[in-house]
Amino acid sequence: MRLGPLLGFENSFDTVVTVAKEMEAVGAASVMLAEAGRSAITQAAAVIAATTEIEVGTYVVNAFARSPWLTGLTARDLDEMSGGRFVLGVGTGNPNFNNWYMGIDSSRPLNAMRDFVNIVREVVAAPAGTRVTYSGQVHEMHKWRATFPPFRSSIPVYLSASGPNMMRLAAEVSDGIGVGIMASVEFMRDTVRPNAIVAAEAVGRERADLAFPMGALVSVNQDSEAARDAARASICGLFHPVPHPYYDSQMRQQGFAEAADMLTELMPQGRTAEAKGLLPEEIVDSLTISGTPAECSRRVAQYEGVADQIVMMRVAQRNEPVGIAAYEPILELVSEANSGRI
Repeated sequence: MRLGPLLGFENSFDTVVTVAKEMEAVGAASVMLAEAGRSAITQAAAVIAATTEIEVGTYVVNAFARSPWLTGLTARDLDEMSGGRFVLGVGTGNPNFNNWYMGIDSSRPLNAMRDFVNIVREVVAAPAGTRVTYSGQVHEMHKWRATFPPFRSSIPVYLSASGPNMMRLAAEVSDGIGVGIMASVEFMRDTVRPNAIVAAEAVGRERADLAFPMGALVSVNQDSEAARDAARASICGLFHPVPHPYYDSQMRQQGFAEAADMLTELMPQGRTAEAKGLLPEEIVDSLTISGTPAECSRRVAQYEGVADQIVMMRVAQRNEPVGIAAYEPILELVSEANSGRI
């Protein structure tokens, strides 16, 4: 199982790049960049320029904010810049933010993402001189011609998915089902993997055609309860200022509908302390990787065989150091895994 951080929430580019270099030094499998406070593409370019071996990817860029053609060109460029180390993760983004920040219509996501991924895959793989034409229900492309060869014949494209329909689509058209940051071992083992494999085989694809990366909230502290309290706050934050549809769905699919209803009611009102107090301990136990370094190591090991890759989103701790020092616990987890101590 491959481990690496999810970056993109740091206060400076210097921290992003420094953490990436440190992760490469301890043998992390990848550095993935989120599209949150910063552009995932810009960060990926900076990390590629600062590293030599580690895989670099987006987890994930907002497909509704970009054309599939330009996304494909960007992927080709980043793959060439990195010497074949780039992975493109795409998703629909938060429909609330799409509307608030960009005035984008996020309707018909299944049709839009089918067209988007298909066009991107054709663009990134097109040999020099080849023309690409595609007519879909949402996206079209006519007679684009590649002017130079791609660095690789294909670039991995992961599609972020939460609900069963999007997961089925990801299995049909992408190289991997990018699962979000609240997924239990049971969810990955009993829902995501078997359903994706069935969907892939239904369209003539093999199990080997699919990767199963997953994001995870990772809250590490020498004080186990402090780590768990920080994880509770992060989970509550996913429902403020309004519930994030992706994580609301993910929580309900895993049997926590009552908790999702509670968070949906309390968090838009800013009642965080009350919500944290009502959040079931089972959610922290099963949907996050939280606790002391030893406890987190044991939790990481539980995903062996059900996730191909854990993209670790660091949960901030109270009174933690700033900059690269805040990542020391995550660096230690990666180092332990590579040494075989996990």
